[in-house]
Amino acid sequence: MGMVIPLLLMVSCVYHPPEWNPENKMTPPDLEKSLAQAEAGVNQARESRSLDQPTTMVLTRDGVILSALARNKSLAVQKFSPRIATTRIPEALGAFDPHLLATTSYGKTTVPLIPGYDPLITRERDASLTLSQYNPSGAEIFLSGGLSRVRSSPGEPEYTGSWSVGVNQALLRGSNEQVNLVSLRQAENLDLRSRYELRGFVMDLVQSVEYAYWNLVLAKEKLKISEFSVLLAKEQLQLNKNFIAVGKLSRDALVSAEAELASREADLVDAYAEVKARTIDLIRLLDPQFDAQWSIVFETADPPDAALIDLNPDVSARLAALYRPELAQARLDFKNSELEIVRTKNGLLPKLDAFASYGRFSAGDSSSEAFSHLNDTRFENYEIGLSFETSLRNTAEKAQNQRAEFQKQMAEAALDNLEQLLQADVRLAAIEVDRQWQRIPATEHAVKSREEELRIERSRFLEGTSTNLDVLQVHRNLIQAQLDEVTSRIRYIEALTALYHAEGTLLARRGIGIDVEK
Repeated sequence: MGMVIPLLLMVSCVYHPPEWNPENKMTPPDLEKSLAQAEAGVNQARESRSLDQPTTMVLTRDGVILSALARNKSLAVQKFSPRIATTRIPEALGAFDPHLLATTSYGKTTVPLIPGYDPLITRERDASLTLSQYNPSGAEIFLSGGLSRVRSSPGEPEYTGSWSVGVNQALLRGSNEQVNLVSLRQAENLDLRSRYELRGFVMDLVQSVEYAYWNLVLAKEKLKISEFSVLLAKEQLQLNKNFIAVGKLSRDALVSAEAELASREADLVDAYAEVKARTIDLIRLLDPQFDAQWSIVFETADPPDAALIDLNPDVSARLAALYRPELAQARLDFKNSELEIVRTKNGLLPKLDAFASYGRFSAGDSSSEAFSHLNDTRFENYEIGLSFETSLRNTAEKAQNQRAEFQKQMAEAALDNLEQLLQADVRLAAIEVDRQWQRIPATEHAVKSREEELRIERSRFLEGTSTNLDVLQVHRNLIQAQLDEVTSRIRYIEALTALYHAEGTLLARRGIGIDVEK
């Protein structure tokens, strides 16, 4: 323990932390200094802000969708997935590319002979070139040529040359073109799957953008209602003051009216905050790319008008079976599991190959003589035969095939389960659309009834047959009815969006096309 403090003091004297720069993304060492730098940066940004830069933007539903598709950062990241998946196709095709193998070597061999005599020294230079290609049919074709120089001392150098052409054809394992193209077909399926995945991501993004837009519309409508509620509370407070002044009310009514006004003003603060929060949601999705983008104010141009849409849950369910990208992805997964069974079944077969080669050989005392007989049929060479190889138990191959069978069954069960889930999803979405539509006329009627109730209650209050608390309660009922009415319209619009999303037709209904099929 006595050594710890001196060591710490020594380290503190030696180590000097580097000057912090906000650009290096490291944790700043000094909070006060960081605050000063942050405030200076904000002030500089305000000073450099262009005077004609818009701080208010008018938005429509279709406009925010297009902006999100053009600028959303999450979408920019997701777009890389199909590009990455596409590289799997040429990677799989690379198995059938021609291959060139070139080798050159030099060697020396020293062999002892009779004691007392010089050893036999052999120097050898070799060069060879082989061009080969593997075909989907299971045949490997090759063409090769070579030249060598061998000199043993004592003696003259000897030159040899050769060329040969041959083929190796699989007869059992790897003999089927369907088997040899499994990797390519799986790569194509993965590429297509990534495109459906992107389509699903875009559809989710469009739904989120629409929700964010309509939630901002709802927040602004609630703000208007809150402002109206504050106005009602102020009017009631002033009316109470006037009645107290002429002796028609006791001062107790002033307390309840002031409390109601304070409560309404608190709700108004919440409404302002809700608008700001929903604005930030849209800014994040749209990424306006302004220096002061977090200070932008959005004005919504599309009113929350609700129109009746003729719905048929059975038709929506059929559309979901055709358009939902999750189903397309699951079907591609199932296809790949079937391809994996093809591969593993092929692995159970023994390896039986037929091979054949033909070539010529030439030799001489010079390099020219090494090529002189390569076109002479008298010096031809050929070979033909079979090669057989197998595992006596096939333990690993059987396990791989069994695993592939289980994976296929799991993919099939997952596909069936997903189809059922999507059916339920669509039908629940249709029920929600109908529920919200049924609520709209009910809430509209409630607003009209509450307005009439307020008119009657105010008349009674002026006549002295009603109390201040009764009027305030009617105020609350009216405000709640107005909130319910505008909320039901927004929720109906969002329920339609959710239904189109459940169908998988949201992009098509918004005029957005994404090329999936190649």
